Amino acid sequence: MRILIAVLLLSVFVNKTLFAHGECCLPKSLTEAAVSGVTKADNFGLSLQYEYTNMKTIRDGSDKISHNSVLDQVAAGWPSQPSETKTFSIPTRMIMQRYTLVGAYSVTKKLQCLVSVPYVINDMNMRTLVRGSGGTNHQHAYSDKRQNRSSATANGAGESDMRMDMRMNTIEDIGDLTLMGLYTLLSDETARTNEKLALGIGLKTPTGPNDEKIEDTDYFVHAVMQPGTGSWDPLFLINYTRTFYPIVCQTNLFYQMSTEGDEGYEFGDKISWDLIGRYQVSDYVKPGIEFNGLYTARDKDHDDNYSRPETSLLDDTGNTGITSLSVTPSVSVMIPNTGCSVDLKFQKPVYQNAGGTQQVVDWRSLISVVWVF
Repeated sequence: MRILIAVLLLSVFVNKTLFAHGECCLPKSLTEAAVSGVTKADNFGLSLQYEYTNMKTIRDGSDKISHNSVLDQVAAGWPSQPSETKTFSIPTRMIMQRYTLVGAYSVTKKLQCLVSVPYVINDMNMRTLVRGSGGTNHQHAYSDKRQNRSSATANGAGESDMRMDMRMNTIEDIGDLTLMGLYTLLSDETARTNEKLALGIGLKTPTGPNDEKIEDTDYFVHAVMQPGTGSWDPLFLINYTRTFYPIVCQTNLFYQMSTEGDEGYEFGDKISWDLIGRYQVSDYVKPGIEFNGLYTARDKDHDDNYSRPETSLLDDTGNTGITSLSVTPSVSVMIPNTGCSVDLKFQKPVYQNAGGTQQVVDWRSLISVVWVF
């Protein structure tokens, strides 16, 4: 119990001492694997995870702000009759899907090797504000033209502002492969209780492409929409489990030390913690509840390959970095007489404090199927 308290205090302390990146970019495959049955495999375990993230709300700090209000604020800083056409784009909805295959191999009783291979599918709807009498500038209007819709509103100077809703082409590809070694520092098992402390050290590799470009342009797609990051990132994980039958308590503390990618973009460091409780209703069903905390630091675009703050909300590193707290109900079901189990989770943020103005997660669902051998 003293170890559990120490881990929790450390996670709270770290989250409070660091500054307040986007929730969408944190892969949960390894932390999910650490609390699932895949790490209980005597020899080899496989986990197939599906993660669906829905993002629509925009926050300025901790306050919600409507999409049109964001555009109104931008337009207020423009001249009523600009000499050149002015454009500014914001996301109205972002759907991120991630399929992840996780393999766990027990090298010894205390050491496991984990490998995580994701496949990423990213979709986004955008709204672009255009002001100018010399025609519409389309250099940032990357969309599925079949779904374009537009409307015009008059501004105070009699000129015409055009607002266009567009659908960005789907971005999908293999994401960044991750490797981790999970070592059991403490293990105490009896018939009715179980205590385990494990330490993980890993590396996120730059296997996913991070140089996808807007169709018919030389501009990179938003950094958050790229399948990969182009960086080698050290990873650290602490997992503690304590069983008070029929209740199982777990906590995770995860840290990703982000580095500069090969295209010059550096995502902010990430810290997450999870406090998990499960109740064993029967040998095969365990409902649970989780409390999840996340901190991400601000991004840096060292080569300005992705930064276009004058025309895009997403391409401004000043609008990155976030602190959030979420609640996640869950249920785990074991298939009798097999080594298979299924985990279902639904995550809902209850507090978000965004750095600058940014689109945040409204909810996230996760399905995980595990086989152990």
